[in-house]
Amino acid sequence: MIDLDLVNTVVWNEYSAEKLRAMRGKLSRRKLAAMVQKDGGQVSQQYIQLIENPHLPKAPRNVSFELLRRICRCLGRDVQELFDSPKIISSNT
Repeated sequence: MIDLDLVNTVVWNEYSAEKLRAMRGKLSRRKLAAMVQKDGGQVSQQYIQLIENPHLPKAPRNVSFELLRRICRCLGRDVQELFDSPKIISSNT
């Protein structure tokens, strides 16, 4: 098991981006960014577009785990859904 409180960034790829896009569904990137900002995170709709499209030239190769956690929380989902891995633990999910 991995304690998620020790994870700072994750390597991002198309598979994870596809899962994030599916989790967002029809919610706009603008609305999601506003929700994350209200939750105390710092993200723009443009950055969400970049992480949802990792093939773009300016897309990050690593994404903050705390940001992913906030995004998932705002979507009412568990951050573990982004990753195909054994059960992972966290005291702050």
